[in-house]
Amino acid sequence: MPRKRRRFLRVLLNPLVVILAVVALITAGWLVYTRGTASLAQARPGANLLPAFDPSAVVTPAASGQPDPAGQVGGWTVRRSGAAETSLELAAGEVQSQALRLDIAGYSSGDVTLTTPRVDVKPHQTYLFKAFASSDIDFTLLARRYRADGSTVLEQLRNPLERPGNTPYTVSDAFDSGEATTAVEYVFRLASDGALKIEGAYLEPASDVLLPASPPPGPNLIPNPGLRGIQPAGPDAWSPYASGALTAESGRSQDAGGSYLWTRISNYRSGEAKWQYQPIPVTGDRSFEFGATYRSDREVDVVAEFELANGGRVFHSLETVLPAGDWTTVSEAFQAPAGATTAMVTLVAHGDGTTNVRNYSLSDTTKSGPLRWSQPMVSITFDDGWQSVYDRALPLLDRHGFRSTHYINASSIETPNFMTAAEVRQLHQAGHEIAAHSYEHVDLTSIGTDRLDEQVRKSEEALAAAGFETRDLAPPYGRHDPQVDWYANQYFDIVRGTDDGINTRQSLDQHDLKVFYVTDQTTMATLSEALAETARMNGWLILVYHQIATPQSTGTQEHTIAADRSTITSDVLAAQLQLVDDSNIEVQPVMQAFEKLQGP
Repeated sequence: MPRKRRRFLRVLLNPLVVILAVVALITAGWLVYTRGTASLAQARPGANLLPAFDPSAVVTPAASGQPDPAGQVGGWTVRRSGAAETSLELAAGEVQSQALRLDIAGYSSGDVTLTTPRVDVKPHQTYLFKAFASSDIDFTLLARRYRADGSTVLEQLRNPLERPGNTPYTVSDAFDSGEATTAVEYVFRLASDGALKIEGAYLEPASDVLLPASPPPGPNLIPNPGLRGIQPAGPDAWSPYASGALTAESGRSQDAGGSYLWTRISNYRSGEAKWQYQPIPVTGDRSFEFGATYRSDREVDVVAEFELANGGRVFHSLETVLPAGDWTTVSEAFQAPAGATTAMVTLVAHGDGTTNVRNYSLSDTTKSGPLRWSQPMVSITFDDGWQSVYDRALPLLDRHGFRSTHYINASSIETPNFMTAAEVRQLHQAGHEIAAHSYEHVDLTSIGTDRLDEQVRKSEEALAAAGFETRDLAPPYGRHDPQVDWYANQYFDIVRGTDDGINTRQSLDQHDLKVFYVTDQTTMATLSEALAETARMNGWLILVYHQIATPQSTGTQEHTIAADRSTITSDVLAAQLQLVDDSNIEVQPVMQAFEKLQGP
C-alpha cells in the first residue's frame, strides 16, 4: 500500500486534512499580540528545573570525549544516528534574549536529536514541560523517562508537532511521576535538512494540569509478544512479509532488552516489508490501543489492517514515525470499522534501510455500554464572529433550517469586520449557539497562567453577562495543552480541538473534540465521504468554518477580507450545506448535539 504522511492519516477517516487557520503573524507582531514577554508562558519564580543556557558550556565533538555527540550547550546535547552535518549554538531569541539553534545540513539518513539536560523528579508529583520552538522542518517531541528499576523508556508523545514556520509556538507535556519515574529528559527528533530554535524551555512541578484519563490496561492480544520460539529465524506465530520490487532480509536478534525482529530492505523500487503475526479476532466499532517499540534508519508507517465479514480488507494508516537511532515506544488508538472480523497492526517499511521492532501490544479499550450512538449527527461551527458570517452564511443556514455554533471572542464584538452585539443577540434568539473562543484571540498555550485564567474566565463571564451562557469553548487556533485544559475545565464542559476526524462514542474526548476543518481546498468529494462515513458509524461530524467571501466573476475568493486558506465563498458554502442537507443527518449546535448523543 502506498506510503502516506502522518499528518493526513492519523484517525478513522481518509482522506481528511487538517489545516490550522493560524494567522500569519510576524514575530514582532506576535509579541505585541501576546502583550510582550512578561505575559509569555514561563515557569513560576524559582520553579524551573532546567538550567539556563550557559554560553560558556559549549562542548564540541572533538572535546566531548563521547562516542557520538554532535555538540553540547549548557547540558543540551545533539546526537545523530545517520549521515548529517550538525551545529549547535546560542542565538538571539524571539521571546527571550537567548535561544538554542540547531542547524542540520547534508542529511541523508537516520535521525538527529536535541536533548534537554536530565532532571530528577520526585515521586507522585505532576510536572509540566513547555518550550517555544520555531523550525522550518517537521520534528517530533519525545520524553525519555528513567525508572526506579534502572530501565529507561523513550516514548513519542501523542501530539505530533509538525508546524514548520519562523514564528515561535509552544510544545509541551505533562505527566505524573508516580512511583516508577525518577528522572526525565525531553528529546526533539528531526530527520531532514533545516533548523530548529528552542527558547524559554522550562520543567516545573505543577498541579494546574489536566492529565488524560487512561483506561485500565487489558490483556495483551498480540500472540507471543515476547517473540519466543525454537525457529532460528523467527518466533512462533510470527512471519516475515515482503512484496514488490525490492530485496528483503528478515530475522530475530537479541540484546540486553531481549528479543527483537529486524527487516532489512535494499534495491528498493516499490512495495513493502514487515513482520506480521496471526490476526486478532475483533468486531466492528470496538476500540483498541496499539503499542510497539522500534528503531530504524528510515521512516516507518504504522498500519492497521482489517479483514471484513464480506471478504474484503481495509487499511488505516495510523501514523508515519521518523527514523529513530534509539529504541522508541509509539502508541496509537484506533477503532475497528463496521464489519471487521480481524485486526493486525504492524510497522511497515517502504524503502532501503533496516527496521527493528519489539514490545508489540494490543489491548481492547472499548467503553462499557453501547458500542455506538443511536444516530449520526452534524454540527456546523463558525470561528471568531466575523461579520461576513452574519451577512453571507446566516441566510444560507436559514434556507435549510440549520442552527449552528458561533465561537465568539467577546472583545471583538462591535469592532470592525466583526458582528455587533445586536447581531450576536439575533443569532442567539434564532436558536444558534453562542460559545466561547476565549476573551481575546490569543494562543492560550503561549501566555502565563494569570492571563490564561483571565482569558477563559472573562470569556465565560462576558458571554454570560450578555445572556449567552455557555459551557462550550474552542481555543483560538485550536491550541491547547494540559495546562490550558485545566483552566478551561474550571469554566467549560467541552473543548473543541483541531484534530481531524469523526467523533464516535468510543473515541469521544469532551476536552478535545475532533473536527473537519473546511478550507478553500476542501472538495465536495471529501465532504461527501466524510458525511457518508459519519452515517455509517453513527458518528458526530463537526464542521469548522471561518470567513465567507462573496463569489467573484472569475470564481476566485474575495481576498479583501482574508488571505488565509480558511476563507471560502458563499456559493461554495451553499453547495456544502446542500450536501449536508442531502445526507439526511440531523444538524444540531455543538452543545445540543453533545447532550443529545450522551442521552439518558
